[in-house]
Amino acid sequence: MITATTSIRVRFAETDAMGVVYHANYLPWCEVARLELIESIGLNYRNINEQGYHLPVLEEYLHYKFPAKYDDIVEIKATIKERPAVRVKIEYEMRANGRVLVAGYTVHAFVDSRGMPVKPPKEIAKKLLDAYDADAGAEKK
Repeated sequence: MITATTSIRVRFAETDAMGVVYHANYLPWCEVARLELIESIGLNYRNINEQGYHLPVLEEYLHYKFPAKYDDIVEIKATIKERPAVRVKIEYEMRANGRVLVAGYTVHAFVDSRGMPVKPPKEIAKKLLDAYDADAGAEKK
């Protein structure tokens, strides 16, 4: 399992007429946490792109339990629970004020610069698998 956590302060512009975060604004927060997760294992999304690879979102799901409000500090945890392969599933949990607000996931796959599916480049796959296996080994101890 690979996990990274970041936090965001809700901006007024992210809220709607009801005074809560507009539902579509949670997805960019997933991206913020996802990039933090990627960087936590020594990868950089810009470098991945410059090598001609991309990780588009193939599937996304969010379950809204409670709304975030203006000025809340939302902690976003991104986790890869399944061993990464051609597809990578990242799960998210967003918390504020002591409770889970939103839970969900995104599924990604590597594609080349033409948008064609490809296996992950060896060095990227190695970093993903090494981080996953290192954490799995630590959990067994």
